[in-house]
Amino acid sequence: MNIYLDKTTSTNAIAKEKANELPHGSAVFAEEQTAGRGRFDRGFHSPPKTGIYFSVILNCQLSTVNCQLITPAAAVAVCRAVKKLAGKQPKIKWVNDILLNNKKICGILCESIQDAVIVGIGINFTTDFTDFPELNAASVFGKNETPTCSREELSACVIDELLGLLNTDFMDEYRELSCLTGESISYMQNNEKLFGVVTGVDDFGRLLVKDEAGNETALSSGEVMLVRLM
Repeated sequence: MNIYLDKTTSTNAIAKEKANELPHGSAVFAEEQTAGRGRFDRGFHSPPKTGIYFSVILNCQLSTVNCQLITPAAAVAVCRAVKKLAGKQPKIKWVNDILLNNKKICGILCESIQDAVIVGIGINFTTDFTDFPELNAASVFGKNETPTCSREELSACVIDELLGLLNTDFMDEYRELSCLTGESISYMQNNEKLFGVVTGVDDFGRLLVKDEAGNETALSSGEVMLVRLM
């Protein structure tokens, strides 16, 4: 059972309100979000008719679902769907950004509520970011491209892939799609800005980083920034 809205603040907000009423795998879709958001309450540009904005309700009482891996599962699902229907291979920037040619085409925001997890996914389908260069964003299909699928087809494919991934071991595929392995990054730990090199992603979805002293740290949350060495 799905809900379709012309305009809303954010699909995650509606999904959280309806989580107890809707069965596992249901989704809330919106043509436009007026207060779309990502992690750290950052805004997510959500204009009408050019993007895909939806939230999936997952029942985490299922014993086979590791809730820590839902965000990685969603990231792999988006990459699979874009490759399958658009013929393009996105990459994953830990933990919740999907990139195409080093520009963000999708953001994922997972939020827990009681016995459910809400998986919010925003995909730039044909959105034009000419007037927003500071966002470093792009779309699945560029300004002069003819889409090879519809927004409905792409969102349905993402949801099918996500639900299928929940009971499988997909972390090797996630690691192959990661764009950070081997890269120098900066990250925050205990309110201190540190630098290191990404060595991989573990089976719990944590980013493995070797710091300047040679010690390896497993980051379970936070934000990392690429450091371009001159």
